[in-house]
This record gives sequence, structure tokens and C-alpha cells, in this order.
Amino acid sequence: MIIWDNDKYRKLKEERNIDLVEIEQIILNKKYITTLKNQSRPSQKLFIILYKNYIHAVPYIIDQNKNIILKTVYASRKFNKLYGGAGK
Repeated sequence: MIIWDNDKYRKLKEERNIDLVEIEQIILNKKYITTLKNQSRPSQKLFIILYKNYIHAVPYIIDQNKNIILKTVYASRKFNKLYGGAGK
């Protein structure tokens, strides 16, 4: 199961036009590019996804019940250069 904070959902939708339901579908359908360790936060990993023609990072953790908890989503210039989106 993939879960997130509802306040974070609204904030991402309003401020960045990012829909966590769409992100969830990308992850569930295994359409992500890769997963990585989050270098700045050792307790987290990152899904690297192509979303709206640009590479985005999706930090997440897995809880004791094996739920994937999405922390946020952000467009990443660094990963866009590495994995190529429309902006490459």
C-alpha cells in the first residue's frame, strides 16, 4: 500500500501541480526509472520517475507494515541530466 499525508497532497497539488495519485500509479505499475538511496537522509530511499516529461525524485520510507510512505515529490535537475527527460 502506498500512503501519504493529506496536507502534503494538497500542498503539492496547489504549489507544484503534482498529483500523488498519478505518482502512486507510476510506482504501482513499476514505471519508475530506478530506486536509489537518499544520500541526504539515510532512512529514506528515492523513486526516480518521469512525470510530465521531466525527471522527478520521490523520497519515501517503508514502515513496519510494509507500506510505502511518500514524503514529497520534486523535479530534479540533477536526475534529469542523468536519466533524461524532455529538458535534457
